[in-house]
Amino acid sequence: MTVVAIFLLVIIALPASYVLARFKFKSSKFWNVLFMAGLFINVNYIVVPIFLMLNDGDKWIYKTFGTTFFMNNLFVLALVYAATALPFTIYLLSGYFKTLARDYEEAAYVDGAGYFRTMVQIIIPMAKPSIVTVILFNFLAFWNEYIISMTLLTKPELKTLPVGLMNLMAAQRSAVQYGKMYAGLVIVMLPTLILYMCVQKKLTQGMTVGGLKG
Repeated sequence: MTVVAIFLLVIIALPASYVLARFKFKSSKFWNVLFMAGLFINVNYIVVPIFLMLNDGDKWIYKTFGTTFFMNNLFVLALVYAATALPFTIYLLSGYFKTLARDYEEAAYVDGAGYFRTMVQIIIPMAKPSIVTVILFNFLAFWNEYIISMTLLTKPELKTLPVGLMNLMAAQRSAVQYGKMYAGLVIVMLPTLILYMCVQKKLTQGMTVGGLKG
């Protein structure tokens, strides 16, 4: 579920950040201000409105089709994660894109490349350190998220790892079996440590990837 949320976030945020950073159009200022305003919204404060909105949607779907969709749906939870992380991700990526020289883009346009091809083959390779930072930061946030998943997933078999760990800690604390509790903590930490070891070089390196025009 965390991987799906990261994938959705990157797919949406990369083109949006590129457009907002490199192009000026009539409503560009409005969109920049809108995403900037999203930085000041604490996700914990909007959990109840999100729950009520999805619950109302499920009521309508149940009356119409006799089933539910939004609640207890891991894909919907991934969408909510991606949506809540979108303002910060776009803010960080667009800020990095603004620092890149336009010479490479202009050379790509001369060679006949369109906007999409230029973004994929020129801009994204040059912005790898920033993209890796965004992926790692959001992975940590999604992997350790507790409030939203506990609210939107009520079925025991769909509980995420942090929610399950909290239940395990409560059970083992009352049973005075700390071994199982600490084993659960290690299991939660391992993916984060492995991911960090894989991307730590990208986090510290400068902008060393890009195109050269001869």
